[in-house]
Amino acid sequence: MIQVNPCRDAKLAKNKDEETTLKYFTPEQSLMFLQSLDMEFETMIRGHERIDDTGKPYLVPDYTESRKLPLQLKVFYTLSLYCGFRKGETLALHWNDIDFENHTISISKSVGKGAEGTVIKKPKTATSIRTVTFPADLMPLLKQYKSEYNQYRFSLGTAWQGDGNLFIQDDGKLMGRSTPYQAYKRHIRRYNEWVRESPEEVKKQQLEPLPEIPLHGLRHSCATLLNYLKVNIIDISKILGHAKSSTTMDIYAHSFEEQSTEAANKLNDFLLNNKRKQA
Repeated sequence: MIQVNPCRDAKLAKNKDEETTLKYFTPEQSLMFLQSLDMEFETMIRGHERIDDTGKPYLVPDYTESRKLPLQLKVFYTLSLYCGFRKGETLALHWNDIDFENHTISISKSVGKGAEGTVIKKPKTATSIRTVTFPADLMPLLKQYKSEYNQYRFSLGTAWQGDGNLFIQDDGKLMGRSTPYQAYKRHIRRYNEWVRESPEEVKKQQLEPLPEIPLHGLRHSCATLLNYLKVNIIDISKILGHAKSSTTMDIYAHSFEEQSTEAANKLNDFLLNNKRKQA
């Protein structure tokens, strides 16, 4: 009797247990993930049609080639893990948000989904507007990317359509919202396939498969890593853009407790080993 189902766009309530279960890398896995960003993996290229110099089409058969993650995606994932940015916050970054002299990044906007597609909006909360100091070790990576970015921009000439976004499409416009997530999933899958197929190299480099956590899990991994490094909870809260440190504790209580247990076990092993040496 009605033409449109009014429940079509309704959002189902999340299961409470699922909502509070965080997926993240352990500190050791975070290091492996960062290492994987520089690795090359064999990629299958499906057969496709091309046009030769005379204008005639011809078929290219399936082939494999070795590929590295594009530099801009390496920067995207590194910032997500080191600085704990949300995906929309990272995607919205402009070059003028980065203060190279003071090693800071300003978060003042976020990319989201609107009625007409992708929109630039304010971050999730008022306290999400923040300035985050990034590690000095990231400076060479950011400078390398900026140099590559500018060279590419000049090479396009009048075809360039960008306005200063860090993360871009082929014409310089803002990168699509799903691109970082899809590329991230492919990267984790390729890495894990390489781990399974390269046992000797894996043993040599002391690598392991990585859990297939969501892209937002890099933010959770950042919080977990900061806690592991004994960073004050108030500072962790400010880095993540939480209004209160109690919010940070509520979200990460379980992962922080796991780390406390791990620390206690390591302390126990250390004491036992030293007792044996003294005996």
